[in-house]
Amino acid sequence: METIVLFGAGLLLLRVGQVLYAVGLSRSKNSAAAAVRGVADLCVAVLAFWAVGAAILLQDRNGIFSIETGLLFGWSGMTPQAYFYAALVTVATGAAAGTVAERSKFFPPLATSALIAGVLVPVAGKWAWDGWLSRLGFYDVGGASVIHLTAGVCAAVGAVMVGARNGKYNRDGSANMIPGHNLPLASVGALVVFVAWLPYLAGCGLVHGMLTHAVEGPMNVLLSAAAGGAAAIALGQMRYGKPDVGLTLAGLLGGLVAISAAGGGVGTISAVVIGAVAGIVVPLAAVSLDLLAHVDDPTSAISIHAVGGVWGTLAAGLFSPGSFAERFKSVGVQALGAVVIAALAAAFSVALFASLGATVGLRVKEADEYDGLDLAEHDIGAYPDFQQTMIKSYHLREA
Repeated sequence: METIVLFGAGLLLLRVGQVLYAVGLSRSKNSAAAAVRGVADLCVAVLAFWAVGAAILLQDRNGIFSIETGLLFGWSGMTPQAYFYAALVTVATGAAAGTVAERSKFFPPLATSALIAGVLVPVAGKWAWDGWLSRLGFYDVGGASVIHLTAGVCAAVGAVMVGARNGKYNRDGSANMIPGHNLPLASVGALVVFVAWLPYLAGCGLVHGMLTHAVEGPMNVLLSAAAGGAAAIALGQMRYGKPDVGLTLAGLLGGLVAISAAGGGVGTISAVVIGAVAGIVVPLAAVSLDLLAHVDDPTSAISIHAVGGVWGTLAAGLFSPGSFAERFKSVGVQALGAVVIAALAAAFSVALFASLGATVGLRVKEADEYDGLDLAEHDIGAYPDFQQTMIKSYHLREA
């Protein structure tokens, strides 16, 4: 029990890295808002899994959907694996918040956090790890589909329905670059995520009773991430004549997501190939979503989680041991799993964002977006020493 709880604590470092990454890629006038949203996401995700998600994921009545009423609103009698799953589920929700940063209201992304941690990941996890997909031979040790594809799809729906930041796209169809205010901070965040992925994947192997994954998974994490980062650097050099910082970070993180499905179940050469492919397709997807599809994603979370998750899910079947026919069948099962999990996430997230848009609204006022969410929503500036105007804080309001 102590080992699994320790891995769960290490896994939560992913949250620290996600927050640093999102803050660094936000403009300075939105950086405090990005930080507090990361904290709020974590709080909501933990409570949602405690209240409902655990009762869905840990039920043993059937492999599709049911609720263990004895686990609603309480973890009494839970196993150590349940505590690890609780930590695992909480990392899934940061993608949606980062994608709609700088223009969405504070509470709609939190509703998405509750949906992901309370319903979507538990249902998909039941299907993939102990349900009907698992019985078909579906293979996803670390949640490339369950965790990351789910979060990436929700992020994509949110980005489309909230809309792009003002000034991001021009009438002629061109796109403007809106750089984050602190790329070194974003880089540190990506490296923290890199470090946290080691206990993440090792813990997943222990929880699923796969000691090989617990031992060999961390090595594959290192190799896949390194290959993803190196491939993204090469892509930037070939395409732009110099390594691109944002695409390099996206390639590194994409390599981490992609290896999550296979874990330690593939050899080191396969891990390098999986990471290298992710280091190419994830940055290319990020650029295409921005320039061609006009989907505004400041953190490239859609590409990292959704595209990286799909590739990792398919790669787990493509590089599985066995004959060509067995691998072909495995890829088919993996594709089926990715499609149904993506469809589940898309259906629920569209319904959620549509209902929120029709009631409380999704976007802040144009003037508030111009001033920045730090001031508009939190009456504070992340860097008050450089603030040009006085902030009407709640202290003055209550005086």
